[in-house]
Amino acid sequence: MRPQSPRHLRNSAATAAVPVLGAFATFCVVAALHEPTVLDRVVYDLAGRLYDRHVERAQHPLEIIGLPGAYIPAAYLIARAMRRHGRRGGSALVVAAWSGWLSLRLVRLFFHRPRPPRPPRRGPKRESTFPSGHTTGLTTLAIVAATVLEREGLLTPGQARLLRVGLPLTIGVSRIYVREHWLTDVLGAWALGGTVAASCLSVVRRPTTRGQRRRAASIAT
Repeated sequence: MRPQSPRHLRNSAATAAVPVLGAFATFCVVAALHEPTVLDRVVYDLAGRLYDRHVERAQHPLEIIGLPGAYIPAAYLIARAMRRHGRRGGSALVVAAWSGWLSLRLVRLFFHRPRPPRPPRRGPKRESTFPSGHTTGLTTLAIVAATVLEREGLLTPGQARLLRVGLPLTIGVSRIYVREHWLTDVLGAWALGGTVAASCLSVVRRPTTRGQRRRAASIAT
């Protein structure tokens, strides 16, 4: 079986972005209404009933990692380590980290949804709750990083799936659990992050050495 060409991989990523973008557009309509949905309120009340101070403390490191001041430098460090060890594609991680954050800022220029009622010990926030910033940034980076690191042989397929799905799921659930966001804020962030990640993978081409190009040409013929 012939290996998939970089062009084919980029086209697949671009195709995958279309339905995810459609889902994001749907959540944008919900956010434009400002009022939370019935499901938002049900999940918010459930999170309040299940709240435990120890669980909130346990997820705090993840809350820090989800800040752009943490995951953007982390992308640079991983990219640098990859270059030192002769691995390629680290630039895609940097592009993903910046793209996730910039897309969030862009969306929030057009949407300002009020925050949910703030739980005790959490100060007021004026910034829009839609979409969740932590979830958008880490979803974008996790999807791109999983794809690149698996391709470079640094992660097994199982490990890549865990990163690609597990990290976005964990950060999204944590944002709902601590009642920082409505459910639809997180759903919209997953959709936005997935769209941006697919766009990054469709644009950023994997660099190849001359020897790799020769081997690919010989396989193709």
